[in-house]
Amino acid sequence: MGFFVDMVDIYLPVIALAPAIAYFQPETLAAGQAGTLFFVTFAATLLGRPVGALIFGHLADTIGRRRVTLASIAGFSVCTILIGLLPGHATWGLAAPAALIGLRFLDGIFLGGEYTAATPLAFEHCPPGARGLFGGLLMSAYAAAYAAVSALVLVLLLLLPAGAYQAWGWRVPFLAGGLAGLVFLLWRTRVPESPLWQASAAARQGSEGRGDAGGDPRAAARQAPVLVLLSGASRRDFVQVLVLMVGLWLVATSVVSVLPQRLLAHLGQSPVWVTTVLLAAQPVVIGGFIAAGMTSQKVGRRRALALGGTVSGTAGFTCYVLTLTLPVAGWLLAILVVATEVTTLAVWGVVTSYVNERFATNIRATGFGMAYSLALVPASFYAFYLTGLTRLMPERLTQLVLLGIGSLMALGGAWWGPETRDVDLARVGASPAIDAPADVTSTGVACATPSRQDQ
Repeated sequence: MGFFVDMVDIYLPVIALAPAIAYFQPETLAAGQAGTLFFVTFAATLLGRPVGALIFGHLADTIGRRRVTLASIAGFSVCTILIGLLPGHATWGLAAPAALIGLRFLDGIFLGGEYTAATPLAFEHCPPGARGLFGGLLMSAYAAAYAAVSALVLVLLLLLPAGAYQAWGWRVPFLAGGLAGLVFLLWRTRVPESPLWQASAAARQGSEGRGDAGGDPRAAARQAPVLVLLSGASRRDFVQVLVLMVGLWLVATSVVSVLPQRLLAHLGQSPVWVTTVLLAAQPVVIGGFIAAGMTSQKVGRRRALALGGTVSGTAGFTCYVLTLTLPVAGWLLAILVVATEVTTLAVWGVVTSYVNERFATNIRATGFGMAYSLALVPASFYAFYLTGLTRLMPERLTQLVLLGIGSLMALGGAWWGPETRDVDLARVGASPAIDAPADVTSTGVACATPSRQDQ
């Protein structure tokens, strides 16, 4: 549920604000400048998320997952409501788009903090044998949020009088999203703190009580989660996960952000047709997420990720090419769009399980949040990559380069890393060994591997 609310807020500027972005623009703004303003509004949130992951990841690893989750949910809910209440350019002038961009950046900080703290909190409550399924269900919130926001905006566009959506109707999704976050906050207060984090914190306090740090504040500072993450074997782990995640984000961006534009501009489909087909694709994508997560519980995360990278780079690539080049009837084009989405995105059903299992308890929130958020930054500049590629190939095919590169990076990142399915999430200061069996940490100490009955 938390990830659903998080993703709703992420999609609001892309789906809900896009038809009304002129509300924040001067009437004389050129088309190119208008596009730049929309991109900056979207990118502001993406740039804020790594900042939030760094700040809130440190707090989640040091003072607890639960409190940080509650603070971040409150923060992004308030920001979303404030955006829904903003006046436009006609009232505030240039202060209106400046306030919009500033609030989106602040929103991104809190959003980065929410999944950085809440996802490890959820997984640390999850039985080992259910982590694959749980990861697929968690990622399904992405598709559900996309469908919910798209459906609401479509209904408003169809029912409201001409010009009403741009004048005030766009506020409805923002206010609804912000209020949903506050309602979820009330429910979230009943979730207890992670027992694994509590055990890790108790062990750390016991170590400090014994004077293991020697009373040296510099030694204590070296135990900061981000410094632990970027040193020793943990640094190698982080880089490996970052390579994997950059690849997956390039694949996702080439489909989620670009495919709708290609359907509209290059294939001449109507906005209603595109929205309807993408809405119909989401239940299939949800099934793909769940199937990928369950598969990873059977064959292992590493193999499932490698398989996902291979499928996106072969079947997904082929479906995408056929979608853009094959002259077919509308119903067959719709099938190709759905096939493209599920073959390129299903691998994400393995991601949350794998990345949480990849890092030890004392740095899990920082590692998960930083890898997830930093990897998104290169993909967020996709528009510039595609513009440069138009010098070498037709514009409508440029995103296929990102899809191919992303699939190769995902495949390489998956094989570079270890198997994690059976690791003990309670471990502190150790990570799965690259060449070790799945149930042994890099320290050579066997983990508490669940029995087959548990899986």
